[in-house]
Amino acid sequence: MISYFSTGYLSRYIWLLLLAIIIWMPSILFPVYYSGISSYAFNQITLLTAQNIYIQTITSFIITLITAFLLNKFAIDNGLSGKISTLIALLYILLTSSLVGEFHNNPVIWINFILIFVLNNLMRLPYVTNKIPVVFNASFLLGIASLFYSPLVFFIATIWVSIIIHRVVTWRNFAVTLIGILLPYVFVLTWFFVSDNLLEDSYLLFNILKIDIAPVLITDPVEIIISVILLTIIIISAFGIAGRLTEKNINLRRNLMINLFYAVIAFLILLFFDKSLVSTLLLSIPAALIMGHWLSCIKKTFWYDLPFTLVTILIILNQYLYLLYTAILSL
Repeated sequence: MISYFSTGYLSRYIWLLLLAIIIWMPSILFPVYYSGISSYAFNQITLLTAQNIYIQTITSFIITLITAFLLNKFAIDNGLSGKISTLIALLYILLTSSLVGEFHNNPVIWINFILIFVLNNLMRLPYVTNKIPVVFNASFLLGIASLFYSPLVFFIATIWVSIIIHRVVTWRNFAVTLIGILLPYVFVLTWFFVSDNLLEDSYLLFNILKIDIAPVLITDPVEIIISVILLTIIIISAFGIAGRLTEKNINLRRNLMINLFYAVIAFLILLFFDKSLVSTLLLSIPAALIMGHWLSCIKKTFWYDLPFTLVTILIILNQYLYLLYTAILSL
């Protein structure tokens, strides 16, 4: 399975599309309304779709596919994956479908779509002459993403660390990050004021910025098995990459360090702020890149093929069991 998707022939993309359709079909047929933590921007999207859950879920499916393929492309462009690999796209699709229910219709799907462009801007810093527009783009996009989930403003630490790692430390770059991330809030708060909803909408936007270290737990046995297998491979991959950092070329080494720091910051945000089980999708991007890079570096993938095949089967099985459960409840 890993070897098959480590190539980029047209047939691999077709199989990825078919796999995604198979996994998402239960959610498309019996979509579920999102009921997790409040999200100002996602609420606006819900209103734009006239609260049509079918439109929302189909749109989420399309965005997930686009995110998967773009993430795969950005990984190839920055040396994190083989030049013709589709493995990272596969891993992202599996990670974002590892649980059922609201996992196919939620604000994090939109957040991840924005964050891949943030990460791509940070990874291409060494290759551009004028750093300021790239830093501003990353910060501005992060500001937009935080309108979906306000604790993401603390993700600015990843941008600052990237500036330090790539050794482009100037006061202008740090100042631009603050301007970029605050600019979307200037527009939004101005709109709140003009529409005479400043207090109400501001509360909805910033209410999530409160400390909440209560853990979110998985109770379904199949989902526990899937999560344990994936978490084990992610940890092995992270330690494997960390142990070989000195063997990489300088820009690849820096980008891997940025990606590892991305995962740490995302984990800390989920640890300390209001979240739901769906929020764990924030870890999908770094997890897919970490596993994808590690699996592209090792020669013998047999012992990874078995758990990934099992995970794929369990994910599909769980999605259709949930479909059956939802269909019975709707009778």
